[in-house]
Amino acid sequence: MYLILYNPISRNGANTGVVEKLIKKMKKKNESVKVQSLLEIDDHKAFLASLDPNVKIIIVGGDGTLNRIANQVAEVDKLPEVYLYKAGTGNDFRRSIKKRGKLIRIDQYLTNLPYVTFGDKKRYFLNGVGLGFDGLVCHLVEESRGKKTKTNFYQSVFQALKIYEKVDFELEIDGINHEFKDVWFASIMNSKYFGGGMRVAPKADRESDELQVVIVHGIKKATIALIFPIIYLGWHTKIKGVTILPGKRINVKSVHPTFMQVDGDVVANLSNIQIIK
Repeated sequence: MYLILYNPISRNGANTGVVEKLIKKMKKKNESVKVQSLLEIDDHKAFLASLDPNVKIIIVGGDGTLNRIANQVAEVDKLPEVYLYKAGTGNDFRRSIKKRGKLIRIDQYLTNLPYVTFGDKKRYFLNGVGLGFDGLVCHLVEESRGKKTKTNFYQSVFQALKIYEKVDFELEIDGINHEFKDVWFASIMNSKYFGGGMRVAPKADRESDELQVVIVHGIKKATIALIFPIIYLGWHTKIKGVTILPGKRINVKSVHPTFMQVDGDVVANLSNIQIIK
């Protein structure tokens, strides 16, 4: 028995159509299928506990859907079999998993997750956390209310270039202090990718016990505009002003409040975060 979970009001409006196609495929294989909206589930832990132990779950969605589910189930002792059927546009989580096929098993990746704390709040993440320019870009994408496409993303990048003000950061990584001037962004990555396939942390591996901290600093605005396209290839790591450090416990302080993105979801006006893997 398979239970398909999805968000019927996804931003791109595509999930419903994807679910219909998936149901047809499963029925052709003589599989028993039920469908439920994620919006109907208030308590994911209680919902999972109520399921028949033989039920297998299929999540239809992208990074945003997975992040929300991961934050609900990260502390569940034992998950059922959970599979991902790709929808959405970014799909950086799916891109980082070394498995082929449209339906991949992911329950092993939804536990023991790294997390970020800010104030009295705690958020688990699958791909990465970014503070600074990339947080502003995600904020502008959300404000645009358009579809999350690469065109919309690049429009937001160039809009952010006009208004972003670089800030000095202090980072403590596994007890060692680092200072960076004129920082564009600091991304703490559990996976190689952000922004729909940008290979921002080429050495990151979600199965490693370390995160990769990527700091872009002291670079002119014109150079930043050139860096974004080559991030898809991971070539930005050769540029002076791109520093990458591994770590398990990371504290980040910015001189002025800025935007943070957590797997693409935005939190505004932050100047101090702590991250643990």
